[in-house]
Amino acid sequence: MGQLSQQDCFEFVQDVRTTCHQLNNFLTILQCQHDYLSGLSSGEIESELAGVLRDLVPPIESATSDVLELSKKCRDFLEEQKHE
Repeated sequence: MGQLSQQDCFEFVQDVRTTCHQLNNFLTILQCQHDYLSGLSSGEIESELAGVLRDLVPPIESATSDVLELSKKCRDFLEEQKHE
């Protein structure tokens, strides 16, 4: 296998950076939901929890997908480095 180009390395670093930003956004959403729930009484939490969890499904699925994709890219990048 050929040596990784500077462009390949740059794109990989950009993918890592983008995924980190996306995960940070997800964690911000999670923190906001936590803060929202912590301000409610126990009775209110019970009635709001299902909605909060339902709202978290898309960001959780997106974060999971982002991490899986980055994991694959990391594995490919490391394989390329190993074969040099």
